[in-house]
Amino acid sequence: MRELVNSECVSKKVLSGKIVSKAQIIDGHFLMGVFCPYIAQNAKPGQFILVRISESYDPLLSRPLAVYRSKGEIFEILFKIVGKGTNMLAGKNVGEFIGIVGPLGRCFPIDDDFQSALFVSGGMGIAALMSLAEAFKERHIVALLGASNSSKILGDKDLVSLGAQVFISTDDGSAGFKGKVSELLNEFLLKGQISPVNCKIFACGPVPMLKAVYEISSKYNIPTIVSLEERMACGVGACMGCVCQVTSPKGEVAYKTVCVDGPVFDARELVWK
Repeated sequence: MRELVNSECVSKKVLSGKIVSKAQIIDGHFLMGVFCPYIAQNAKPGQFILVRISESYDPLLSRPLAVYRSKGEIFEILFKIVGKGTNMLAGKNVGEFIGIVGPLGRCFPIDDDFQSALFVSGGMGIAALMSLAEAFKERHIVALLGASNSSKILGDKDLVSLGAQVFISTDDGSAGFKGKVSELLNEFLLKGQISPVNCKIFACGPVPMLKAVYEISSKYNIPTIVSLEERMACGVGACMGCVCQVTSPKGEVAYKTVCVDGPVFDARELVWK
């Protein structure tokens, strides 16, 4: 078991994990349980792992996946089949092993400077937010989940089991609010369904959604923390393939890597195009 050390002196390990459960929760989306005590006990909300699916070089790159939640010595990953690598991962059976590097990336800040946590998730965004919901289960959590239609809703039952208030938006109106999840957020704040005082927003989803969420939250001066969804190759900041634009302390445009400096950022830090 080799160790890698990042700039924050947090040990990341090259590990092997045993698949102990696998379920297709909706079409093309899988929840997989992996026995790997180090990741289960050390990954913090918002961090991710690199999953090596094959011992060969096909596919060449590992797949970055958020740690959905952990219990004891087992952690779970929620993933969607989008290409060859994730299709191969979905084809793995219980009892097989996968290679893992992690935990990686910057986690969500967990502090006491707010009372209500407002989650905004678009599509697969809940994969990065569920472990945070578990960390905040003693607080007031309101979760807004967006999907294209009712068959694509993810994580709602798991959030309810933690005591969260869950509200749905679908693009086609087949469930909950008809429209984008950012539009649902705007409705919530306009109607005073949640107070912007002592509230913090945590969001994950496509960049256009995150930009809209930040524009809305800025009007109400609500601190907003986002987790960026980005293609990552090395996961340790070496290849520079996942850089994003940020504003430097001097107000100039600078660059940071999503895999090391993120994937969690204060929304005010990012340059929204």
